[in-house]
Amino acid sequence: MTTEEIQKAIECWASRPTWFSSHPIDKKNLSQAVSNLKKVPTKFSVEELSDVIYGRVKSLPTMLGTPKDLELSAREFASKIYSKI
Repeated sequence: MTTEEIQKAIECWASRPTWFSSHPIDKKNLSQAVSNLKKVPTKFSVEELSDVIYGRVKSLPTMLGTPKDLELSAREFASKIYSKI
């Protein structure tokens, strides 16, 4: 169930093609995702979070500035997010 809980929690941010951006709207969405993840009752690891982020963003349209290595970027965001939970 953890994967589904994580997916639901990050959907507000990771469903956007600009998920990697530092634009205020994207920052707000990321902040909402962090808040949602704090409410996930099941414990999860940074690796699980990274896998879910990568699984979600790899199918998004490529935008200007989209990271070349999505898996690495997903790991970096997962670490950043996990440290805030």
